[in-house]
Amino acid sequence: MTAVSEPTSPSKNLVGPVIQAGEIADAVVAAVREDNAGKDVTVVDRGSYVRIEVDTECIIRRETLEAELGRPFRMAELEVNMPAFVGQIETASDHIRFYFANPL
Repeated sequence: MTAVSEPTSPSKNLVGPVIQAGEIADAVVAAVREDNAGKDVTVVDRGSYVRIEVDTECIIRRETLEAELGRPFRMAELEVNMPAFVGQIETASDHIRFYFANPL
């Protein structure tokens, strides 16, 4: 599992998924880092789940997850492994987006 990384600055606008630990969580962490390049990504490993936080907006693309997993991937598979999330959510067949419409 990916080590815990701490945010460089405190924010009240953190958004992102909480994913059950395992292969998909590892792929999601890598995909979030790639799909949100240039942003601070905080990953907190709680053993049975991983909390991923990005300031204001977090995008995860299906194509990035497929590359990480080395197999086809349906976004519904992500939703099944995501018991919680922070922010508002927008889902599509090729991506999922967590965001704040009105950042604090």
